[in-house]
Amino acid sequence: MLSVVVPTYNESKNIHEMVNRLDAALKGILWELIFVDDGSPDGTADIVRAIAREDRRVRLISRHNRRGLASAVIEGALAASADIVAVMDGDLQHDESVLPDMYRQVRDGEADLVSASRFLLADGAKGLSSAKRAAISNNGIKLSNLIFKLDMTDPLTGFFVVRRDVVRRALPDLSELGFKVLMDLIVSARPRPRVVEVPFRFRERKHGASKLDNRVMYEFFLFFIEKRISSILPLPARFISFAFINSIGILVHLAVLFPALLLLGNRGAGDGFVSAQLVATFVAMGFNYTVNNLVTYSDRQLRGAKFYFGFLVFATLCSVGILGNVGVASVLHEDYPTLSVFIPAVAGALITVVWNYVATNAFVWGRAKYPSIMVRRRASLKHAGDQQAA
Repeated sequence: MLSVVVPTYNESKNIHEMVNRLDAALKGILWELIFVDDGSPDGTADIVRAIAREDRRVRLISRHNRRGLASAVIEGALAASADIVAVMDGDLQHDESVLPDMYRQVRDGEADLVSASRFLLADGAKGLSSAKRAAISNNGIKLSNLIFKLDMTDPLTGFFVVRRDVVRRALPDLSELGFKVLMDLIVSARPRPRVVEVPFRFRERKHGASKLDNRVMYEFFLFFIEKRISSILPLPARFISFAFINSIGILVHLAVLFPALLLLGNRGAGDGFVSAQLVATFVAMGFNYTVNNLVTYSDRQLRGAKFYFGFLVFATLCSVGILGNVGVASVLHEDYPTLSVFIPAVAGALITVVWNYVATNAFVWGRAKYPSIMVRRRASLKHAGDQQAA
């Protein structure tokens, strides 16, 4: 039996054709199709549900308040009924006709993982939609092979067949961030799986938009750092990203501090250090919140009213860190007045990093309670309005 996992986001126009294509390609093979949908606003999940009511081979995992290709693949693979799992995109760019041969090689023990490569055929990658997308893929492939000692023509492909026990072996060391789950599975599984590549032609997209963007290279950077330091210091990629952005926030802090120090000092507020430190701290906090929301927590990104409410929660939680920041910096500055203000300013800013990560990861982006409270509040108001109308 073969379980096919297809992560989806806004793929409503492709669902019916995906099911029909797999039905034609997998004749003679017992199969199931698991769509893992990340809350698509275009009704993708509803279409899958309608098909599943008529075809018991089709299943749906509908995820709420979280997104991410890698985590969707892992959830689908762990929910699979079969011991052999295929992963492919929902945009119809992957050629399902090669699935039977990929499945056969894994089933017969020729490989633990068979990946479909866009670069084993001369025109196999023509479906890449732009020169920018091709450049990202090519650079990522070179870096992957060099850094992780792979020998693959396409380690970034999203089209592969794998034994489910490989996923289970890799699970403890899988990155919590990441766009390319195939490479993560290969690098994280102990021992590494036996890998075979087969050629396929990457079709042009008919509907929807590519999810590949510049964030992929940033995630690759985080993935590299996480894997390289994990044997010494097991830090999750999300913390590495948070700390990296906060280190940039320190530069923002300093860039604001010195002009504020001159301005406030010239207005007769003593040397103006405490006031300037407060201003710089709040500006840096706004920077850290906004960038982490866009990058570190892109799979849980807060938008609209939730973004502003989230900032209020973020600011409240960080107030403890701010007090520590200003307190430590002020004491150092007062006790050691000959020190450059750079030293106490950096010391104060660093105090906040660990506290901010732990607190905000739990209460701002960690399945925060306030979105549900807001939903219940709107529902209660609507209910009250309906009763008054009645």
